[in-house]
Amino acid sequence: MLRPSELIDVKITNTSDRYDDINYYNIWTNELIINKHKNDRQGPKVIVIKDEQLRRTLRQGLNGYLISNSKNNNDSSAFTKLFSKTFNNYTPYDLRKCISSKVINEGDTEKIKMLEKIQGHSLETILLYYNTCT
Repeated sequence: MLRPSELIDVKITNTSDRYDDINYYNIWTNELIINKHKNDRQGPKVIVIKDEQLRRTLRQGLNGYLISNSKNNNDSSAFTKLFSKTFNNYTPYDLRKCISSKVINEGDTEKIKMLEKIQGHSLETILLYYNTCT
């Protein structure tokens, strides 16, 4: 689970170009590239989207942003407020904790490694701060 600040800046593209200054999803490579993130010491996060239904949904937003308001302004606090209003006062960070807890509880090493990569945290940090919904 990515942070709202990482998600709201994702532009949906269909070019073979690589961008260094924006977060984007390429519909041809099915890669979500997060260049701007909190833990950027390790460089860009590259996440391959494997779910076909999610890929089809993302294609519908071609040349737009993954999340934006009616004025095409991207604001993580506005997104968090809308998310909370829509999902019974739960925040994206609550979802992040739930997903982390579920993956840890399943014990699938591959999923845990992916979780570490996506969140930009070590397993120790995830266990300490995010494994709260077991």
